[in-house]
Amino acid sequence: MPRSFPQRSPIVPSGSCVHEVLLIPHTHHDVGYTDSPRLIDRQHRDVVGQVLHLCDRTAGDGDAALRWTFEVSRPVVEFVRRGVAADVDRLRRLVRDGRIAVTAGYLNMTQLPGEQELERTYEALAPLAEAGIPIRTEQHGDVNGLSWGSVPAMHRHGVTRLVMALNPDHGRPPFRQPSGFWWEGPDGSRVFVFLSTHYGIGEEWGIIDGDVRLAAKRIAGLVDELDEREDYPFDVAVVHAANDNRWPTLEFLPLLSTWNELHPERPMRLATMDEALDRMERVATEVELPVVRGEWADWWSHGHGSTARELAVYRRARTHQLTGEALHALADLRGDGAVDLASVLGHSRGPVRLRTRAELADDLAFVDEQLWLFGEHTWGSWESFSRPDSVYTASHWNAKAGFAYGAYDLARHVAAEGLFRLLASGSGDVADSAIHRTGLGADRTCLGGPSVVVVNPTARRRAEPVVVEAAGGAPTVVTTVVEPFGATTVPLPAEPGPGVAGHTVETPEYAVAVDPGRGGVTSLVDLRTGTELVDDRAAFPLGALVAETIPAGSDHPFLVRPRDFHPDHPGPEFDRTAATSHGPALIVRGASFTALSWSGSVGGVDVATTLRLYPSSDLVDLDVTVTKAETLAPESLFVTFPFAVTDPRFLVETAGAAFVAEHEQLPDTSKDWYAIQHAVGVSSGAGTGAPVLWGSYDAPLAQFGGFQTGRWARTLDAPAGHVNSWLMNNLHFTNFRAAQGGTQTFRYRFAPRPHDAAAVRRFGDDLLHPLVARQYAGPVAVAGSAGLRVTPADDVLVDLRPSDEPGLVRARLRSLSVEPLRARLSWVAADAVEAAASAGAWQPIGHGAGLEVDLAPQAVADVRLRRSS
Repeated sequence: MPRSFPQRSPIVPSGSCVHEVLLIPHTHHDVGYTDSPRLIDRQHRDVVGQVLHLCDRTAGDGDAALRWTFEVSRPVVEFVRRGVAADVDRLRRLVRDGRIAVTAGYLNMTQLPGEQELERTYEALAPLAEAGIPIRTEQHGDVNGLSWGSVPAMHRHGVTRLVMALNPDHGRPPFRQPSGFWWEGPDGSRVFVFLSTHYGIGEEWGIIDGDVRLAAKRIAGLVDELDEREDYPFDVAVVHAANDNRWPTLEFLPLLSTWNELHPERPMRLATMDEALDRMERVATEVELPVVRGEWADWWSHGHGSTARELAVYRRARTHQLTGEALHALADLRGDGAVDLASVLGHSRGPVRLRTRAELADDLAFVDEQLWLFGEHTWGSWESFSRPDSVYTASHWNAKAGFAYGAYDLARHVAAEGLFRLLASGSGDVADSAIHRTGLGADRTCLGGPSVVVVNPTARRRAEPVVVEAAGGAPTVVTTVVEPFGATTVPLPAEPGPGVAGHTVETPEYAVAVDPGRGGVTSLVDLRTGTELVDDRAAFPLGALVAETIPAGSDHPFLVRPRDFHPDHPGPEFDRTAATSHGPALIVRGASFTALSWSGSVGGVDVATTLRLYPSSDLVDLDVTVTKAETLAPESLFVTFPFAVTDPRFLVETAGAAFVAEHEQLPDTSKDWYAIQHAVGVSSGAGTGAPVLWGSYDAPLAQFGGFQTGRWARTLDAPAGHVNSWLMNNLHFTNFRAAQGGTQTFRYRFAPRPHDAAAVRRFGDDLLHPLVARQYAGPVAVAGSAGLRVTPADDVLVDLRPSDEPGLVRARLRSLSVEPLRARLSWVAADAVEAAASAGAWQPIGHGAGLEVDLAPQAVADVRLRRSS
């Protein structure tokens, strides 16, 4: 007897009866994998034209008329931007008629992109809105997780439904596939989630290759399974007709007629994902589905560790981008001065000319695009493990890595120009009076001088150390106070004296002991409180480089079939060994720092480590330089931070949010490892130990509470407050790199501080927007604040970006507060700058005046700024 559901009051689902099968044609969008990213990205634009052709060809075929869903929006955005008007009009009509749906995900992203990148991917959909193409659903395939901040970001852009067609080859889904549930964001907003089957059934079941018999058998099995499930309340079965980078064809059409002859009681027809979600969302509002809060932690994210160098380059690139945007924006608001231009096109020099506003807009858009393409989920070729030395594998990785390096080169150049513009801005000099310095002492602003200029690209007053490259010498450190969006100039410190051997140092803040024979710091005492920060029961000290290998004689199936690194095959067991040496540590004391350095080696991997302490600061920096050769043998490398915290609570920064590991996660999402943005807070629940804010500049992967690789844990077993930074690994079977080598430095910063979610996000934002320091001998027109003030500075993160329109600046305010707050923007001088809320009138904000903006808890709002006319 068919089961039915009440149409109104919510109930607990008591069963299902599938009345109809919806076949969803699409292609899974990989930027690469089946061919080079250089080719695939362009060919996906051609897919749009082919879909239009097939839609026209089948226009009179009734239920067999093609329906198509674009799984991601990038190829459609590019088609609209580049296409002829008649083709764009055809696309718009087909979307209006329900033949085509375009979804909101720009690409199938990893958890690498930060909040700024996520927001900008939605903003990149503007050409679709301008063309009259609506977007209501977001779809992801392959990807095994998303950041918690994705939920409010989707809501801000009018998207309230999410389809996740997970690839279960690593890890587990949060619910049985397929299922429906509500995902609640940190701000209380919700999206309806359809956790679909793996998109790849389209090929695996023979659907898109015309194997009618196999396809009908497998789909019938799915429908029978859904009919038996008490937790599936929907009256439709959604079936993907797709796989990786498949060219649109009509090979699946014979399946419809065959199925409908065999199963007239529940027919099959073509549909778009929008139509399918319309059907399912109606049911979801009438029954009681699970509601879950927290991070969708990605099991596939360990693949990021296959390319540690390029990942660090990508993270540096986005730092340069955001910093450069802030500096250019402040220069716009202050008014251009006479910039001290360089006379050589050089990496370490200043600009030789200034970009036009159109050039700046184009370059910033290019950096955005390159960051998105690197943050997308396709890392390498399908044969990256089976043929790691093939030309195709190398070419593919060269293209993928090129996205990171392309973003880095241009973002760094934009940031350098922004710095020089800001330093000259507001001087009253004529902007076009800049000169190119030649002759003796040329380019003195770039290559020397007795001073260091330090710039703060954030809305918070900052007092912290910063490393500066000194011309002709080793990098040095300056520590100073810099006002919000301000600059200061300090003398270049004298070079420190020679180092002396020793294993202990003491400053007014800390007492440190290092044992190179064990590989790291064995004691770090906060002298202000007398608290020991290092867990003396840990297997390895703080700052140790630990190699994780599979012991000889292991019979784990992963060694024969790498795909079996999977929850169905727990393990393997690992040996772990620290890099050590019998040599002494070296102590160096400079004007602004005390450094303790040591080295070691393990299994052919060399490491040089430096810990730095600073006067009148609780910050501790650790730099770890790793040198290794490539190896195809399974390997992992970690840097250990065994903080002396019992009953720990790990508060983790993700894009647009912070979550408590284990307690604020979707069920069965990754607890063995996490992809963080920059910061983690470690504190004790009912146990003991000083709370610590910890951050990683370069390496996003971390394991909490100990070494967790291969446990495939359903709950996080974390008896101690240990953070293990997972630098690199090759525990994969496809897509990611099989080996990596070379020399690379990984940078960390931590401090014993109490914290909440807002403090963790601020600490991460400080690492994302570090102070900018440069040896500089030119004139500096900025002393103290550049002019802009935003309060309350500790509760609001502010990103500045120059608009495409000359002189116009966008300030994006992101509330960290769980309570409503009122932000205020002001300028230090009268009649200089005016501001307007998103749809409000312009008003001056100088000398006692200001613009006030009400922000809901954890809300985001934009304010426009410009110089007064």
